[in-house]
Amino acid sequence: MSDAELSDIVHDPRVEIYALERDGEAKGLLELDGRSWPDVEMAFFGVVPGLVGKGTGAMLMAFALERVWSRGAKRFWLHTCSLDHPRALGFYLKWGFRPYGRGIEIAPDPRLTDDLPRDAAPQIPLIEP
Repeated sequence: MSDAELSDIVHDPRVEIYALERDGEAKGLLELDGRSWPDVEMAFFGVVPGLVGKGTGAMLMAFALERVWSRGAKRFWLHTCSLDHPRALGFYLKWGFRPYGRGIEIAPDPRLTDDLPRDAAPQIPLIEP
């Protein structure tokens, strides 16, 4: 998306963005998109690789759930894909999310279009053209 589109989202008062910091460094990110209230999308959720499996994601998820449900949301949802961390789906299921749909999208590999580093999602084979 363009910088202007991203700016519109980031500055929308219905979108909440939280950075998880440790020792002055960003270690995680949470984006809650309430533009379709009372449905809220978890548009972004993640912690740095060194914190995976150490409870930091659980702390961030607990914060997200409390934030969304305490304000009366009716639906809290997210998208995940094969480019996410291999344990992401299990993590989301553990926290009560349930699969709603499954789809196949065909798009250029973002590692080949320079939208992601070539070493991103190492669990997915990189198929050179």
